[in-house]
Amino acid sequence: MATVPRLAGRRAGFFIFAAGGTLKPRLLFREAVEVASEPARGKILTSSTAPLLVGLLLVALNLRPAISSVPPVLETIRQDLGLGRAYLGLLTTIPVLCMSIFALVAPKISERLGAERAVLWSVVLVGTAVAGRLAAGRPGVLFITTLVAGVGIAVAQSLLPAVVKGWFPDRAALVTGLYTVGITGGLALAALATVPIERLLGGFWPGALAAWSLLAAVAVVFWLPFAARSRPETRREGAHERTRLPWRSGYAWWVALFFGAESCLFFSSLTWIAPLYVDQGLDEGHAGLLLAVFALVRVPSAFLFPALADRSGDRRPWLAMTLILATFGFCAVGLVPLATPWAPLAWVVVLGLGIGGLFPLALTLPLDYSADADEAGRLTAMTFFVGYVVAAVGPVAVGALRDATGGYAVPFVALATLSVGMLFASFRFRPHYAPRP
Repeated sequence: MATVPRLAGRRAGFFIFAAGGTLKPRLLFREAVEVASEPARGKILTSSTAPLLVGLLLVALNLRPAISSVPPVLETIRQDLGLGRAYLGLLTTIPVLCMSIFALVAPKISERLGAERAVLWSVVLVGTAVAGRLAAGRPGVLFITTLVAGVGIAVAQSLLPAVVKGWFPDRAALVTGLYTVGITGGLALAALATVPIERLLGGFWPGALAAWSLLAAVAVVFWLPFAARSRPETRREGAHERTRLPWRSGYAWWVALFFGAESCLFFSSLTWIAPLYVDQGLDEGHAGLLLAVFALVRVPSAFLFPALADRSGDRRPWLAMTLILATFGFCAVGLVPLATPWAPLAWVVVLGLGIGGLFPLALTLPLDYSADADEAGRLTAMTFFVGYVVAAVGPVAVGALRDATGGYAVPFVALATLSVGMLFASFRFRPHYAPRP
């Protein structure tokens, strides 16, 4: 009979699980997450749970369009607003920084409002900010709405796992997979459809960006009944001591910086793949399609490489394989983006496979390198906080290098060099070794 991770406890900031019940992460801000192999029980799709599943999917669909709708029209924005590419990189960097900061702040918001209600207001914030992009023809409005949307995305993203845990304690893995697909689907949909919407609106790109607020409006309608049941949380005595982060641990810094480098590769790719191909002469619609392919191919890769790593017991060969794919992809996109008519599609598929498999492998390192469940939660929090700060540098740095060199070859080779550095760093992550942070 199939087994799934079982989650115990009431609410928390986030959790990470692994198939087979081999790892035991702990919730950072509340009670323990127990990963225990046991028979899956209960139907996931019933008349009472179906509305919640639809609501989760709709909320998840809103967690990336505010970011991924921008790159397909980034060159148009640059020409209209007269901004340098380093400044335009901030349109991705700002939300990523919010993900870092609110990895620690979101649970406090949940304490005051309750997780479901906090998710509702986060989606309202995202929708309001994205709708405000109707006036994004002014640079200040574009950046302010990006900041506000980033706050909403960060809070909702941090709290959705707690909601899943509370409503589906015996089927958390499956439901988490559902909303993860929703996040990827929203990213790909916005990358693919923003340019057609822009053309439908006669080239009015602020309207194309603002159109994604309609997704938030639909999500809010579906989520309202669940927010009404939400209750604030009571802070447990001694919680502060349990959440002290391992700032003095060398291994904690290795893990956090490795995750940050991986996120830097992803967000840099997300921001600049489409503008690179527009720069090479492709139209915005074709460039947006390549970005959507890059996003979608990450889904099978994210399942394949962790499964292989769990089977072998040693993550290093699979980390190496994903980093080799990523290195090849960055070099190919940067140096020979149009080598053949099929090259653009091939290069983004290779890059997507590499980065898509690298993310879940990097995400499990805090669990592998913790001696017990408490340490896993603290190390994961530090990893998110430090990692997303590091990741935020990438999009701006790539834009600055593009402006300084007049092309994308140097910045993409720099990303390939970072991948090679990560390849050598990955040799440190030996199996069955868990130093205390």
